[in-house]
Amino acid sequence: MNEAEQATIREAWLSLPASVRSAPASEDELVSFEARYGSIPPEFRWFLSICGGGPIGGEWVDIIRELPGSHDKFQREFGPPRGWTMEQVFVIGWDGSGNPFGIYTPTGELRVEDHNFGGVHRMAESFTHFLLNAFTNANGNA
Repeated sequence: MNEAEQATIREAWLSLPASVRSAPASEDELVSFEARYGSIPPEFRWFLSICGGGPIGGEWVDIIRELPGSHDKFQREFGPPRGWTMEQVFVIGWDGSGNPFGIYTPTGELRVEDHNFGGVHRMAESFTHFLLNAFTNANGNA
């Protein structure tokens, strides 16, 4: 994520109603999470520290206080015979259908696993692209 992309995302985030924006994560909260769950991917760590989390397009991106619950839930429900199969994904939220989505750590792309239709699907090239696409579409600049 470059500085221009950060500025665009920050501006779009601040244009949302205050009632839907959460407070940014503090450095202490981020470090505490990472001590238990491992490193937060850089793009997402920046977003948590500047924007906090909340609605992005039609999805909800976890705030720092929700993130441990999502990681614990994903781990509890992972594996056969009917659990989640996504591997190497840093979960950042659950879509409106209850599917986990997150950052595939080897490539940075955003993925979701669909429990209704099956399979793991690419949501965006990266978390940055996911944010930019959501904010561009919301503002009618597609």
